[in-house]
This record gives sequence, structure tokens and C-alpha cells, in this order.
Amino acid sequence: MSEVTELRKFVIRHFLITLITVGIAEFLISAFISHTLLPAIIRQFFPELYDFNVFSTGNLVVLVLAIGLYSLFNLIGKLIPFGGDIASATLNASLKYFGIADQVPRDNTILSKISSLTVGDILILVILILGLLIMVLFPVLLGSMVFARKVTRQFKMLDEQRAAEQKESERKKYLMISDIAHDLKTPMTTVSGYARALSDGMVSKDKEQEYLEAITSKTERMNDIVQMLFNYVRLDSDGFDLVRAPVDICELVRECAALAYQDVEDAGMEFDIDIPEEKIMVSADKIQMSRVVTNLLTNAVKHNDKGTHIGVKVTSDSDDTRIYISDSGKEIDKELASDIFEPFVMGDKSRSSKGGSGLGLSIARKVVELHGWKIKLVQRPEIGRYHLGDIYGKVFAIIIPNIRG
Repeated sequence: MSEVTELRKFVIRHFLITLITVGIAEFLISAFISHTLLPAIIRQFFPELYDFNVFSTGNLVVLVLAIGLYSLFNLIGKLIPFGGDIASATLNASLKYFGIADQVPRDNTILSKISSLTVGDILILVILILGLLIMVLFPVLLGSMVFARKVTRQFKMLDEQRAAEQKESERKKYLMISDIAHDLKTPMTTVSGYARALSDGMVSKDKEQEYLEAITSKTERMNDIVQMLFNYVRLDSDGFDLVRAPVDICELVRECAALAYQDVEDAGMEFDIDIPEEKIMVSADKIQMSRVVTNLLTNAVKHNDKGTHIGVKVTSDSDDTRIYISDSGKEIDKELASDIFEPFVMGDKSRSSKGGSGLGLSIARKVVELHGWKIKLVQRPEIGRYHLGDIYGKVFAIIIPNIRG
């Protein structure tokens, strides 16, 4: 939809620019012809008929065209004396509109003057008239060509961009399938190996419980991956719709923070919470947004070291409401940060060691954007403008525009 809107804006903008430019050029050229060139031609060829009015651009074009055609037919009549009078009489009737065909005695009209000119003079007159017509029509023709070229180039650029995006989408899809297969293969290998060892009686009694717990852990890991993949694909399906309702965003974030509190404590981290007591109502899918906030908090715990400060803050002003999930841990590499919301972007090593699926932030972005909101990662030094405190090095910010009545 946005692509269609941008294309429409592009066409309208360049059409107006072309229209204004051509209009100005036509005005200047017609004024130049009407006040300078045409009087000079009449003075040269028809000095007795120099008394004439200034014509509008439309009338000027018709007049110049009519005189040019009459001169051309007269030239043909002189070279091939057959039918010239018929063509001349027809155009003479057209020129009466301008009051120049019958205002003076017959021998002094423009048409009679043209008839009395020599072949060479008529040829020069025809060339001059054609030159005037070209001058009048040139801005229109040039403007049309430039406008058509710009629109064609824009369409071509959009087609190339669409093809590149489709190619990139295909590449990411196959990469995602490869990553899923990799993430499932590792725990499946462990489960298969441990199960076979138990089945073959190769594990001592005191080790059986350890093996069973490992199998349970790896099975839960596979279930988490499949569930996250299901949620990721479901958000892109045609049948998925947000269930929006009035939600107190402060209470939602407060509930998510309360659920994550024990995990933060167990990880040896500090929890800093700054949520207003008053209600801030937004239209949202509470279940989906709870998953987003919970996922951001879970990532902060998983990917930071002991002693890290994790901040949760909600602010609101006349423009927007913002949810900040910040931490004082290590900053994310710039190369990784630019694609942090892409699926599996955190890489094989991190997914294996930290237990993440690589889909959490992708799902978070999809949910936030389905709401019509924005989510972004901000690190030092840009984080300073959010006034969250000097201790924090990075923050995930969810921006909710306030709907104005």
C-alpha cells in the first residue's frame, strides 16, 4: 500500500512540476513571438498590415498554423498550378476569425499578399512559420518527454527494487529453514543418543535420572523452537488478526515485570522499574503485547552477565507513549544491531549457548508493527537523549503514537 501511495505522490509531484514549467515556458515564448517575432515577420512581408492586436497563446497557434498552411498551399499552387485556389479559399474562411482576411481591401489582405509573393519569399515565410510553431510546441513536447522518462524510470526502479526484495526474501526463507534444521538437529541428536543409551542398558542406575532430565530439557527446547516458529509464521498468515481492546499499558508492563522478577533475581541482576501509577490507555492486543514485553525482558536476562541493571520504564506525553526495556550490559555490535530484528540474526553460537530461538525479536517487531507502532534498538551515544540514566548502554524502545481526538 505504501508503495502505491509513494508512486502516486511521485507522479502527481512531477506532473505538477512539469505543468508549471511548461506553462511558464509557453507564456514567455508566446509573449516573445507575439510581441517580437510575429511583428518582425509582418513588418518584413506585409508592411501595410502592421496594425494588429496581440493574440492569446491559443489564438496565436491557430493563426500561425493557418497562415503557415495557406503559405504552403500557395507555394504548392505556384509550383503545381492545380487546386491551389481551393485550398487558399478554405483557409481564407478560417482567417476571418482573426479579422485580418476582410478588414482591408482585397489587394491588401494577408492572403492576397501571400499570393503575390515570389516562390522564394513564400518558402522563407513557410520556414519562419514552421519555426514559430516549433517554438510554441517545443515546451509541451519536451515537458511530455521528460515527464514520461521520469515516470518510466521510476517504474523501472520500483520493479528492480521489488525483484531485489523478493530475491532477498527467498534467501532469508531458505536461510531460516537451514537455521531451524540446525537448531532442531542438535537437541534431537542428544535425545536420540541418550534414549538409545537408556534403551540398551548402557547407563548406570545413578545416572538414569540425569539422562532423563537431559532428554526432558532438550525436548522442551525443541518444543520452544517449534512454538516460536509457529508464532512467527502465524503472524504472517492471512487469517491472523489482532484482538484489540482498550488496555492500560502501565498495568500490562507492570504484570510482565512482575513475572520476570524472579528470573532477574536468580540471575543476580538488578531490576529498576519506573512505571506511572496513573492509567495510560491504548488500543492493543493484550496477549500479543505481553509476549513482546516478556520477550524483551527474557532477552535482557539471557544475554547479559551477573550484576547487570535491567530497567523498565513507561512514559507518555502529548505526542506518544513509550515503553523502554534497557540494560547496562555489553553493547551489541553495530553490524549485528542493524539486523537485530531479522530471524536468527543472533547466530548459531548464541542460540546454542544462550538457549534462544533467534525468532523472539522478529516476532516482537511483527506484533508491534501490526499495531501500527514502532520498535527500535538504541545504544550509546544516542541513548543519552532518552534520559534513562547514564548506567544504561542500550534500550529497546516501543513507540506508541497517541491518537488525537
